[in-house]
Amino acid sequence: MNDRRVVVVIDRDEEVRSLLRTTLGDAGFEVHCAATGEAGLALVRAKQPDTVTLDLVLPDIDGYEVLGRIREFSHTYILIITARSGLGATLKGFDAGADDYMVKPIRPRELRARVDGMLRRPRQLTVPPIVTPREAPLISPRLRASAKAKTMPAPAPAGGLAVASGLPAANGLPAAQGLGLAQGFPAAQAFEHNGLEINSATRAATLRGRALQLTRTEFDLLFILLQRGSGVVTKSELVGLLGLAKREAGAMAGGKAGARDPGRIIETHVGNLRRKLGDDARQPRWLKTVRGSGYTLA
Repeated sequence: MNDRRVVVVIDRDEEVRSLLRTTLGDAGFEVHCAATGEAGLALVRAKQPDTVTLDLVLPDIDGYEVLGRIREFSHTYILIITARSGLGATLKGFDAGADDYMVKPIRPRELRARVDGMLRRPRQLTVPPIVTPREAPLISPRLRASAKAKTMPAPAPAGGLAVASGLPAANGLPAAQGLGLAQGFPAAQAFEHNGLEINSATRAATLRGRALQLTRTEFDLLFILLQRGSGVVTKSELVGLLGLAKREAGAMAGGKAGARDPGRIIETHVGNLRRKLGDDARQPRWLKTVRGSGYTLA
């Protein structure tokens, strides 16, 4: 029986494809490569890979379009590998459905670490694609991260507020809107980590059954970290995902004195979260600081 994990590499550059084939092949993957978006889409459909690496600049289709089309039929983990740097391109990639983002040139050890990190994360499948109404939801066998996705029914809309699935439209139903996070995160998700439970539909957080009184930003920050699982979320990502830069700019435009550094604001919110969780930054049980980078789950 073949237990090898499968990866599809979509990249226009032959040298990059060769490097990825060698690096991932040595890491135990069965590697299939494509030089165009259309060929890559066909491979993803045929091979049903565990992971896809995707260049954003392809000779036939824009990489973001390829990503969106993959998300119409697959929940595979997608790592963007591109020469495009900058927060805007990174956030657009995550918003389109990527699991991680890596800027060229490729460092083989970092590539293996990022792919392994993706495969350890929980894959939340609240509304799987390509199912009939009678089929049960598909739950990935690869829920191996420390933060576990909890199976839960999507609650009925209340007060005219649409419940977001965060996944592509299925069975002819339109995709719902987000709940207010800058990038429109899914509403019907719940996660558990070391006795900490969070429900994005009800916006409730509990620690060993005790309700936590969190601000909107604290809740959203905690949800992002739990959703990312064992992956590191940088301060710049959190600033963009939480809309803090725009919020501070709006405060200045409204005449409020003293613009604050959004990165420092993130540190303040993390400190407040640790205080409410009773967490110790030196020996964390929930929120771990990755020096010089950002935060991840302990």
